[in-house]
Amino acid sequence: MYRTTLYILAAVLTITNFAKSDEVIGCGGFIRSTVKINYSRVEVKLLTKQGSHKYQTEGAPNNGYYLIPLYDKGEYVLKVEPPPGWIFEPASVDLRIDGSTDPCSTSKDIDFVFKGFSVTGKVVSHGLEEGPAGVTVELQGNGNSVLHTTVTGAGGAYTFSKILPGDYSLVASHPTWAFKQAKLPVKVADDNGHVARHLAVAGYDVRGEVVGEGDPVRGVHFVLTTDSASRLTAAPEGCVKSAPRGFALPAGLRLVCHVTSGEDGQFVFPTVAPGSYRLLPFYKAERIEFDMAPKQAAFSVGHGSYRFPAKFQVQGFSVSGKVLESPSGPGVAQAEVYLGDAKAATTDASGSFQLENMKAGQYVLQVRAGGMAFDPFPVRVSPNTPELPPITANRFEVCGTIEGGGRRVVVEGGAEPVSATADAKGRFCTTLETGKYVLRPFLTKEEEAAGLRFVPSELPLVLPSAKKADVSFVRFRAEIQGTVVCVGKCGSGLKVFLRAAGSGVDADVTAEVKSDESFSFSGLVVGKYQLSVNRPDWCWEHGDVKIHSVDRDVSNVVLRQSGFKMAVSSSHATKVQMVHSDGASQSFSVPAGSSTHCLSKKGVYAVKTVGCHEFEEKNILFDTTKPATVVLTASKHSVGGVVVAEENVTDLFVSASAPGAAVISVPLANPLPHAENKFLYRFAVMLPPNANVEIVPRSGRLLFNPPTFKLLVRDDCSKDEVRFDGRIGLFVDGRIHPPLGGVKVVVRDLGGHQPEVETVSDAAGKFLVGPLDSESKYDVQATREGYVLKPLGKLGHFEAFKFAEVNVAVVDAAGRALSGVLVSLSGGVDYRNNSRTREDGKLHFPNLSPGNYFLRPMMKEYRFTPPSKMVAVGEGATVDVRVTGERVAFSCMGSVSSITGEAEAGVALEALGTGSCQGHQEEAQSDPGGAFRIRGLLPGCAYRLRLKQDANPHVERAAPPERLLQVTSSDLTDVRVIVFRFFGQMDVTGKVVTEARNLPSLKVRLVADDAPEQTVHVGQLGPGGFFLLPPLARDGRSYCLQLEGGTGGAGTTGTSCFRANSSHRHLSLSYAPEAPQHADHDVVARSSLLALPVTVALLVACYHSSRILGLVSDLVGVLRGLAKGSENPTGSPLDSRRKAKARRT
Repeated sequence: MYRTTLYILAAVLTITNFAKSDEVIGCGGFIRSTVKINYSRVEVKLLTKQGSHKYQTEGAPNNGYYLIPLYDKGEYVLKVEPPPGWIFEPASVDLRIDGSTDPCSTSKDIDFVFKGFSVTGKVVSHGLEEGPAGVTVELQGNGNSVLHTTVTGAGGAYTFSKILPGDYSLVASHPTWAFKQAKLPVKVADDNGHVARHLAVAGYDVRGEVVGEGDPVRGVHFVLTTDSASRLTAAPEGCVKSAPRGFALPAGLRLVCHVTSGEDGQFVFPTVAPGSYRLLPFYKAERIEFDMAPKQAAFSVGHGSYRFPAKFQVQGFSVSGKVLESPSGPGVAQAEVYLGDAKAATTDASGSFQLENMKAGQYVLQVRAGGMAFDPFPVRVSPNTPELPPITANRFEVCGTIEGGGRRVVVEGGAEPVSATADAKGRFCTTLETGKYVLRPFLTKEEEAAGLRFVPSELPLVLPSAKKADVSFVRFRAEIQGTVVCVGKCGSGLKVFLRAAGSGVDADVTAEVKSDESFSFSGLVVGKYQLSVNRPDWCWEHGDVKIHSVDRDVSNVVLRQSGFKMAVSSSHATKVQMVHSDGASQSFSVPAGSSTHCLSKKGVYAVKTVGCHEFEEKNILFDTTKPATVVLTASKHSVGGVVVAEENVTDLFVSASAPGAAVISVPLANPLPHAENKFLYRFAVMLPPNANVEIVPRSGRLLFNPPTFKLLVRDDCSKDEVRFDGRIGLFVDGRIHPPLGGVKVVVRDLGGHQPEVETVSDAAGKFLVGPLDSESKYDVQATREGYVLKPLGKLGHFEAFKFAEVNVAVVDAAGRALSGVLVSLSGGVDYRNNSRTREDGKLHFPNLSPGNYFLRPMMKEYRFTPPSKMVAVGEGATVDVRVTGERVAFSCMGSVSSITGEAEAGVALEALGTGSCQGHQEEAQSDPGGAFRIRGLLPGCAYRLRLKQDANPHVERAAPPERLLQVTSSDLTDVRVIVFRFFGQMDVTGKVVTEARNLPSLKVRLVADDAPEQTVHVGQLGPGGFFLLPPLARDGRSYCLQLEGGTGGAGTTGTSCFRANSSHRHLSLSYAPEAPQHADHDVVARSSLLALPVTVALLVACYHSSRILGLVSDLVGVLRGLAKGSENPTGSPLDSRRKAKARRT
């Protein structure tokens, strides 16, 4: 109570000093489009987070630039609203205006990019105005390229978005339905594309199925009919327009067409227009007409496919067949056909047979014929199978002979190999199924190893065509003959070895080479052999000669000596020249590692290396009679490169250097003509491996790329390790037209590889920059104050134009200068400027290039004439524009403070229109000094000023909660709003309702709901039963208050529970004793009676402190207003010594 009294006194004595802010923030950007659109049809709106409209504008007609002024910080939505169907990205942008980091405060463009128009249309059923969903519609460009694809929705409607101007085609498709109109042209120019005609579906498929005893039935006719009075919107397609033979159309129906079921019993009418129909099944086969169920079916076709839910049934036949040797072979005559165990038929000469008196069902047929066998043949017989599938033989008898009685012949080709054993005379027989086979004599591993073979080794057989072929196998032996050809004479003791691939009696045979240098081996079994000569230190033309004896003798085998072997071990691949003692030489390549080479002559050779390596070994000799391995170890490798120059220069040289070593001058070869009239210089230098070397080309006329090259020498040669390109330096010879001196010229390398070069044009407008790297691309920029310099076609040439200027003067309706008006000027060559008029209402836009500019004045609460203006600016011209502003709305200005007079920043306020102005809303937020300004209040409207809901989490309430603002024809000033912040404590007061004589014996006990056994506080009652608890933490915790004590025995005590979630809570508890009280307890102390009304008054004042504060504040305001002789009906009066300045508009 004491604290509350102090707050009231502070509120009476405190006067707030208002602050003022003139800040205005511009949110701007461009309506951008790669195609021509009318920018002025595109609006940009500024909305609050809750959707309230704050401001709107449209894009400048010349370049789409827009600007929206913002007077208050907070959260907003910037939204683009183009004509319907025009697509922009993004559609809206969320803004949090803080005055420092947001896009508007940092002058960043917020662009809305035009993505295209929309194309709308509909796919209909032919002859109707509605159509089906699920049709795929493609938007195609030139060359039938598919640009967009969509699917129709309800009623057949479709839409394509983000379509740029052009000529397109609309193509409809569906996996089942046919189209009457499947393609239409559409043109998109400067607005949405509207399709004049509709894509049309010709009709929809109608499907069903027919069975007989569960099996599909083919050949059943289905006749589509309508009532005689019905009219079809379109004729069906894909069906026979006449009735099937023998069909009688019932009266009252009109024939449409018919179809016939297929092998699977399915039938389909491909294209049927929407409408009501009747379907009549009709089946007549083998001169018998079968009954069908149902006899007819009524159905309707909508905008889609239709399938009959139930199958049509064929209700209550001889069959024929054939017996063949193979599926494409001749028929088998006199074959007996059995049905079960009873003979049912015999085939004729063509293999045909007939089964009579059959019923639908599953049967197994057995066929018997000489020389062949048949498997049981299961078959299902139904009205749909008047002819059975052909029955083919499965097995045939095959016979033959093999040399040697009792031998086996293996037959391969079936699921598993089978064998037949020959009798004592070598004859064998077996039965085989139809197919391809291979017959082979069976040999044991020992027989194969011994070289036993038969001729032929295998015999292919195809059944049944070769079932009577003769099969015969006989044994085979071979002979090998040949000669040995030596370099010079072979000499005596030369032997030829015959080595068999496997072990056997004929393996590892040796033959002496005769005087005529011939040799021979006879009596060989079939097998693989190798022939070799017992001289491994000689070179042979083919090394070991491999021979595979099959079914004939082998002769004319030649073993030819080609030279003498030399073994080489080299660290690197190189080329070796061998010089014989007689002067003859031969060369060959030596790979890295160990290798063997052949020398053509006998004798001593000198070994010389040729190539890009330098070896440690020198003066090496090799003797063929005493062969030893030649070892080569490389110590240096050749590193080479090229210089490609644009000129044949004479001062070009290349150097190579390594750390701590002398610089090596690298010799250059004579220049060679190169592509594009250039010259190529090749160079090479011997360097040790793993050396760090820098190679540098030099010339007085050329620029090199790269200027230098560092490398780590590899352990091998590298012919083209580096390439230097020598280019003649580039010069930029520039001109300013007309001649203009003092122009600053900057030449920049676009790749950023070279530093910028600056110069200034002379009095004749000329300048020269160079030399520069001719391979780089450069940008030349020229500037001079007061001029615009336009690049011409040639690099470094500019055309100079003197800048123009626009002067803007803004006045109010009385002709007085209007300051603070935001003026946006955009146009020319990507120019835009947003500035505010000075105190004299004027604004100057200098340095303008010739062109058209769009000017728009903006200030909230004003309407301008003209609202916007297109200004044509000529070269060097001065254009004056006068704009008149009319005040159409006003502001409410004031301050927000605490009850102690301290400024409250960041408090959001809103003014809500009432009466005829209901729905109009404006808002503002207090600045760091507590000042606020709500703009845009319409004259003649009344507004309710209050805290903005859900926007002030740190404020509990305002005093008063609302106030009425009446707007006439001027600003409302000095409006004060007092706010109360949330406090962290809760005050609890209460009263015990009972007779006065019970009060001295009663106490209040406070416990926490989550710990009832622990007492938070126990207190005595005050006068009149009132009590005040110590402050509680405002943490949402639950408490319970209980009464304890009492006189005269037990009584009824009250309990009250509450949550600590508010600043104050008043409770009421009751106590009623059961036993009657004595008269002496009715005496009440005078002090208690005197304290009762005082305590009640203080508690009421505490509970309704906010209302009392408002009344006291208003009372003081009236008294001060009377003292000054004036009264402000719209807000709290201010002390003249501390009165705040009014905000400017």
